[in-house]
Amino acid sequence: MEGLTELQRVNVMGRNDLLSSLNLGTLVVGVVILIAALLYFMRKRSNRHSMDGRQERNVGADLDAGKKAPDHSRRS
Repeated sequence: MEGLTELQRVNVMGRNDLLSSLNLGTLVVGVVILIAALLYFMRKRSNRHSMDGRQERNVGADLDAGKKAPDHSRRS
């Protein structure tokens, strides 16, 4: 950086600091937005498992116990 005045050297360093601050700020804002979107996604009821909070039926154990198998046909 030969041939630059003291003020020009300060301005060059100031630009580099500003760019690194903008990069860091953009990264932080991006991460915050991603975390907020993930939390919103996880809170939506439609994104939960359909059997959440229910006990799944063990068809094999039911058949061994003599119960009839469930009828899953769509015909009425």
